[in-house]
Amino acid sequence: MLSNKKLVATMALALSLTLSACGTKEDKAIKNGSDDMIKTITELKTQVADNDEAKAKESGEALEGSWEKFEDSVKDKDADLYEKVEGPLHIIEAGVKVSPLDADTLNQAADDLTDVLNEVKDLK
Repeated sequence: MLSNKKLVATMALALSLTLSACGTKEDKAIKNGSDDMIKTITELKTQVADNDEAKAKESGEALEGSWEKFEDSVKDKDADLYEKVEGPLHIIEAGVKVSPLDADTLNQAADDLTDVLNEVKDLK
C-alpha cells in the first residue's frame, strides 16, 4: 500500500512540474517576442528618420509577423494589455503604407508600442 502512495505522489509531482514548465515556455515566448518587436521598432524609427519608405514598410510587416507568434498568449493572460498593443501596432501598419511617411505619427505610435511591450514582457 505504501508503494502505491509513493507512486501516486511521484506522478502528481511529475505532472505539476510538467504543467509549470509549460507556463515557463509561454512566458519566455512572450518575453522573447516582445524583445524582438522592440528591436524592430528601434530599426523602424531609424528608417523613418532616414525617410526609407521601403524598409519602414518591411519593418511594419515584421512587427505584425512577430506579434502573431505570441498575441494569443497575451490575449489569454491580459485582454486589456492585448488591446493596448493592437492600437499603436495598427497605426504603424497603416502608417508605413502612406507616402510620404508621417514621422510624427509613426514615432509616437512606436514609442507607445515600446512602452506597452515593456509591460507585456512582465506578464506571468
